[in-house]
Amino acid sequence: MAQRKELEITISPTGEVSVQVKCLPGQACLEETKFLEDALGNNVKDRQLTSDYYKPAVTTGTGVTNST
Repeated sequence: MAQRKELEITISPTGEVSVQVKCLPGQACLEETKFLEDALGNNVKDRQLTSDYYKPAVTTGTGVTNST
């Protein structure tokens, strides 16, 4: 079963973009937002890591990684 991923994207009246990754533990959150960072010119002013970032991903032993 595919893991649910959620990106909450907010654009302020001044054009500042904020992205919050939900339902994705571990460093995979950085990979999920890379396409947005690239599209926006890689101009990251601030990165705040949530507690989900520090949760480990679980490997199934088949080369597939699932997060718990």
